Amino acid sequence: MKYKIDIKNFVPVNRTGSENDALAFLTYDTDDKALDQFKILRQKLININNWNKYSGKNPTEFFLHNDGEKPFYPKENDWVKIKIPGPGNKLGNGFDWVKIVKIQSMESDNFQAVLMVMKPHSCPENKDNGIAHFYTDAATSTFVLAQENNAVQFSVHGRDEIPNTKNLGLMNSLRNFFVAKGGIFGGSKIQWQHFAEEFIKN
Repeated sequence: MKYKIDIKNFVPVNRTGSENDALAFLTYDTDDKALDQFKILRQKLININNWNKYSGKNPTEFFLHNDGEKPFYPKENDWVKIKIPGPGNKLGNGFDWVKIVKIQSMESDNFQAVLMVMKPHSCPENKDNGIAHFYTDAATSTFVLAQENNAVQFSVHGRDEIPNTKNLGLMNSLRNFFVAKGGIFGGSKIQWQHFAEEFIKN
């Protein structure tokens, strides 16, 4: 992947399963304009409940969840539930669930970045402790928004992506397999690329 802004040190190495990367960037007339846009996009990134509005025609919906509350700003250890087209995840009460395991901001001369990492997780609304996601809990999704000089870049990096198909029953195993293999948003590199491009320009 050819980065406009070098963020390789922030992206985990893929150790097992598949990986995917999506990236989009914009350049501006001045560094100040780029910084202003970065600040706008940073607010969009943490407004997870509106991600579907920022991603064009994508029908996938994201909902920040914290012990029954409806928080606006995400924190580490908050959950995000994802509603994708097609059959719902039975373990997740119709949703796929991830937990936010890391949120980090970085700043140096002419450089700003914010990073957010999510991992598949069990559903807090369900007593079953099984992973309520189409990937196993080995997987991570890393979102990186960065600004350097007159450029702003947004990227999404999936790592260690293995379909979650063991001990789930036939229908849920098949559902997770087909979602994970890219038939529906989440496992599809093309859809993540569309998400990144729409997110950064709107």
